[in-house]
Amino acid sequence: MFGNMFGKKAEGEAAPSVTRGAGGFRLGGAVAIDALLFKANPEAFAFEPPAGDQPIEALGTVDLGGGTQLHRWYVEDDAWYQVKTTAGQVDEIKLFVFADTVNPPTADAFRQWVEPTSDLGKPELTFNGHTYKRVWGDGAAAAWAPPIAYDETVTHPPGGTADFTMTHYSMLYQREVEGLPGRFEYLFVTAEDYGPENFDVVYSLGTDVTDADLSLT
Repeated sequence: MFGNMFGKKAEGEAAPSVTRGAGGFRLGGAVAIDALLFKANPEAFAFEPPAGDQPIEALGTVDLGGGTQLHRWYVEDDAWYQVKTTAGQVDEIKLFVFADTVNPPTADAFRQWVEPTSDLGKPELTFNGHTYKRVWGDGAAAAWAPPIAYDETVTHPPGGTADFTMTHYSMLYQREVEGLPGRFEYLFVTAEDYGPENFDVVYSLGTDVTDADLSLT
């Protein structure tokens, strides 16, 4: 009796189901990462993971074709989790933390970021004292490679920020983390075109994680 008065579910009553997206994430939910790897290697990484339970504020979806998609779950403290799936099955999960942003003032200034004279697409980039080697790109390793262009559709919980679509011109770089053989830190650089005169160039640092590293609610 008293349990029912104060909102306790009756015995045998099923809890409402929660719809989850790729990797078990959901808009309006939260995610916490086990920071043991970072605490055990305090000087190894050039970034720190987000602390505690992080509200999931937006979902970015990228269709790569062939049944492959990227699901980018953006959390409160300037970080995001990228879940790559093929035919609905999770291939990999990466954690990224926003590290720097450049704001090209005009379309011409933005265009320079995706041309052969740009740093975006060079074989190597140095960022915050570390050198990262390019992961993507065909042809000679020493040559400039054009950034990968694609659209991302960003959605938010109902009643929140308006949804939108932007065009990316992206390149991924990596370095092997000193003292952790086989563990890579990624530098993801992307030039974002929100149109018509709204542009960003964003640098993010990240690494691979697994579902065992994550606590999702």
